[in-house]
Amino acid sequence: MTKEFNRIAITKDEDAQTKFRSQVRLKQRHINDLHQYIKQFITPPAQSTLQGNFYTTFIELFLAKYQSEFPPISVKKMLEAMEVDIKLIDTLTMQIAGIDIDLDENMKAEEPDFNIYTETEEQNKLYKALEKVCIDLKQLHTMGVRLSPAQLMQGTGNALVYNWSSQQMKPNLSRVLGTERG
Repeated sequence: MTKEFNRIAITKDEDAQTKFRSQVRLKQRHINDLHQYIKQFITPPAQSTLQGNFYTTFIELFLAKYQSEFPPISVKKMLEAMEVDIKLIDTLTMQIAGIDIDLDENMKAEEPDFNIYTETEEQNKLYKALEKVCIDLKQLHTMGVRLSPAQLMQGTGNALVYNWSSQQMKPNLSRVLGTERG
């Protein structure tokens, strides 16, 4: 009977998470800007529908509303007469389409899993052992035993690293995952 392998989330890819959230906010802002601009010319559809190729839809809605008010002239002339900044609409539409994240009807995006996981049982064992060492080192520190982070790192062959923000030793995730250089 073999034991089933369970991956352990050992950290979160915070850079990717920050970039994703930034892209969502940027797409929301572009959609809001587009929605605010076009509502002076047409009755805009729901904001969440502005994610696709809205340029064509805008022209169709514009013609449906204003074509009867103009003599037979080109769409370009109609847009110029109404002082529609078609370049702005085109630019915003392209910027929205350039962000490959789908927003739902509430203008929210489902956030992917940004956790980084172990891939083997050996990695699980190494991570758990290093975590236990870190906990023991923290306990020694609370008892007044001062240990040098540089010497601890060297003594463990860089299997431990010092986290300056939390001011404690942590497992070296590159070592655990086997992605360490050198």
